[in-house]
Amino acid sequence: MSFALYSLERIFGISIPFPEITISLAWTFIALVGVWILGHTIQRTMSPLIGHRGAATTRKIVTVVLVLAIVIATLERLNIDLTGYLVSLGITAVVLGFAAQATIGNLIAGMLVLISKPFRKGDYIRVNIVGAPIEGTIDEISFLRSRVLTNDGISISVPNTVMLQVPISNFTVFAKRPIILNLALDRNVSIDSFRSKVGTAMLDRGEAQSEIRLYVKGLDEDSIAVELWVPVATQNFLKERSLIVHSIKEICEHEGIVIRKIELQT
Repeated sequence: MSFALYSLERIFGISIPFPEITISLAWTFIALVGVWILGHTIQRTMSPLIGHRGAATTRKIVTVVLVLAIVIATLERLNIDLTGYLVSLGITAVVLGFAAQATIGNLIAGMLVLISKPFRKGDYIRVNIVGAPIEGTIDEISFLRSRVLTNDGISISVPNTVMLQVPISNFTVFAKRPIILNLALDRNVSIDSFRSKVGTAMLDRGEAQSEIRLYVKGLDEDSIAVELWVPVATQNFLKERSLIVHSIKEICEHEGIVIRKIELQT
C-alpha cells in the first residue's frame, strides 16, 4: 500500500494527504469487504443445516464481532487511546453477561447442537422431558431454541439447553422403526397360527414376514397378553401405524379370532 502511494506521488505527481490515515482507512475498507463476503458465505453454507433464520443470525453475530475488531485495530493503528473505552466496555459486558445468563447458555447450547448434530432439520424425534415428552418433526434449529412440529400441527419451541439436558430419541437415524402393539387374545387362540396370519397380511403390504416379532407377556383366565412388533419405514410411520391396527382388526374378524384389546405402545 505504501509503495502504491509512493508511485502515485513520484510517477504521476498525485499527492496523497495524510498517507498513514489513508493507508489505515484503505486496509479497513478491504477488511470490511472481506467480512461482508465471509458473512454471506456463512449464510449460504449454513442455511441448509439450520434454516434461513438461524443462518442469518449467525452471519450477523460473526459480522458484528469482526467489524468491532477491525474498528478497534484501525483506531489503535491511528494511535488513538482506547484504554478507557475498553475498560468501560469490559464492565458493561460483565453486567450484561450476568443479566443474560439464560440467553448466553442457550447460545452456547445452540452451538453445541450444531456441532454435535444429534438431530437435523426434518428429523422425527422425541424430546424425553419427564412428564411431558414432545414428539414431532424438527422444523427449525437456531442458536437459542429448536422448533418441533408435533403430529397434531402444533409448533413448540424448545430451548437448546433443554435439548442438551434430556435424552433425545431420533427415529430418523434408522430406515425402519417398529410399531409395537399390545394385544389381548382369547385364551384358545394359537399363537403360532396368529403370527402366521399376521405375517401373511404384512407380506401383502410389502413387509418382510421374518421381521415380525410376537412375544407372550402373560396369561390370565380368559386371555393371552402378547406384544407384536411390526417394522415399517420410518418416513411412513404415522400412516402405517393406523393401517396396521386396522389390518389386525380385519384379520381377527375374518378368521374368527377373539381379540379383547389392541393398544399402541408409545
